[in-house]
Amino acid sequence: MFDMRYDFNCCKTISCKNFGVNGSEDYVYKSRRLGYLSVECKACGSNPPWINNELIENIQKEKLAFHFARKITHCKYCYQYFFFNEKNGAKLHGFTGAGTQRLKCTNCNRIYSLGKHKNIDAIRAVLETIIDNLDINVAIRKTGLSARLYYFYLEKLSLLLTNYSRLKEQDVMERKYIALQTEGKVLHLHHKRGFYTLLSGEAGSGYILLQTNNLTKQKLLDQDIYNTCEDTIIKDTHANNVENEIKQHYQQTLYRKHFEKLLIGEIKAINHCNLLYPNKLVYVHFSLLRAFIQKAQRYSYYIELESSIRAAAVMSAYPEIKTGTADVYYYLPFLNNQETLNNKKIGWWGDRWFSFELGAYSSITNSLKNDTPFSLNDTEHLNRYYTYLEQNLNKSLNSFNTIANFSEVHRVLFNFCEVYRNKTAAMSFGLIDAPLTASELLNEAIYLSDYTD
Repeated sequence: MFDMRYDFNCCKTISCKNFGVNGSEDYVYKSRRLGYLSVECKACGSNPPWINNELIENIQKEKLAFHFARKITHCKYCYQYFFFNEKNGAKLHGFTGAGTQRLKCTNCNRIYSLGKHKNIDAIRAVLETIIDNLDINVAIRKTGLSARLYYFYLEKLSLLLTNYSRLKEQDVMERKYIALQTEGKVLHLHHKRGFYTLLSGEAGSGYILLQTNNLTKQKLLDQDIYNTCEDTIIKDTHANNVENEIKQHYQQTLYRKHFEKLLIGEIKAINHCNLLYPNKLVYVHFSLLRAFIQKAQRYSYYIELESSIRAAAVMSAYPEIKTGTADVYYYLPFLNNQETLNNKKIGWWGDRWFSFELGAYSSITNSLKNDTPFSLNDTEHLNRYYTYLEQNLNKSLNSFNTIANFSEVHRVLFNFCEVYRNKTAAMSFGLIDAPLTASELLNEAIYLSDYTD
């Protein structure tokens, strides 16, 4: 049912005969030839870092359950996940003893009911505290709810808005071509807490489709728990031209223990959960992104110039790269780019770079020529959402569930309510015709969840 990869220990060099192949006789598994654990490919000489597949699968299940399985609509037996199952039809089938409408699924003939939303006023009150960005203790007092009930209705709010957005998104995903843009960011909270988040949006509209963070409730081995260490996130170096900027990014990558060893500096853990290394989260994130490309005839990933993100992107897109229906690009924004790069070979891996109006790009999957449909017309979509989070995400949060729910509420608010150049991202993506206020958005979400069948 889930078209995802579960074994990432293979060659990731696209030009190699072993690209994406597991179990090749050319491999030396768990090699330490370069000083770190890797899969050594004798065919091309590459040494991609060793991946703990079981760890990735466990984190993947956790993130999948939150982002795609928290459903309050349709048959729970044959429509378990958004995007991965077709929506079922249903017929009215009497009432429960409590007076709730029962439905009969036309796919599997099972009987189910949709829960009614009680105490909408409490949900509205919680939403208002999020919009006002109140400290949690202040927010709880303002609503008049107990702490337990505040978090209960926060979960209900998150469910309603997530379901609304996923149902809307699912209706427009069947298209000839889609491009997804991905970058990683660090969000800092109070008292030196924080997390790394991967953001992916539809490249044309800036609509945020998925955000995952490196917080997890999974039990981790000591070597998988992120502890404070030197920051190796690639930073804007403000070079005098785009070529020098690209070279300095590559140079920063080579300073690492290995090129995928992405570190995020001093970040303290949140209560009752662990921080996962970012270079492991990337595999989870791109596995989940496959939800959004399943019905597209062709797609592209536009990714920041970051080696760990590159590795995960090409593993996610492997089946379509092999059939020629997917492309993966690095892009590097450069304000007021006046330089012309035309098939310029840059960096230790010999990536070939081309200029465009907003910076430069390099085709990872088709590096020798410039005939693939690169069309990124705005490199700042994800930065705008990140700035929005920096300004609006409550910095006093200190628990796994509240961060997940607050983040998801803000994702939907940003997409449907934040106006940029007279449009919201949801309007540009074709989901709605006019901007919504937060109150209107909640009303729409309640209506859709009650009448989606």
